[in-house]
Amino acid sequence: MPTWPVTLPQYFELGVQDTRQQGFIRSQTETGPYKQRKRFTATSRFLSGTMLFTGTERATFETFYKTTLSEGTDAFDFIDPSDFSTVSARFVQPPTLSAVAGGGTAGTAQWRVDLALEVLP
Repeated sequence: MPTWPVTLPQYFELGVQDTRQQGFIRSQTETGPYKQRKRFTATSRFLSGTMLFTGTERATFETFYKTTLSEGTDAFDFIDPSDFSTVSARFVQPPTLSAVAGGGTAGTAQWRVDLALEVLP
C-alpha cells in the first residue's frame, strides 16, 4: 500500500475535523422511545483539515495524488492525528489547493491544501 510521502507535512496544521460514520439505525415505534440497533460491524471515520505546502511540496503531492493514487482513487497509509498511529485512508473528494503567498521560484511559493479523507475500518 502506498504511504503518504515523508517529504510532505505529516500532520494537519489547521482546522482538523474528525467525524464518525453513523453506525446505527433508529426505528420509530408505536409508543415509547425509538428502537436503535447497530447497522454495521465496522464504521469509517472522516478527517478533514488543512496543510501548508511549499511549491516543491505541492509538486510532490500532485505526483502522489495523480500517479501513485491513480487520481486519488487508491487507499494509502497516513498518520492519524488523534493518536499518531498509521491508518489506511483514501480521499473522499479531490483536494483544494489555494495560493497563499507567491514566490519567484516554485520552492518558495506557499499553498493551502484542504484535504477530506476517509479512514478505513
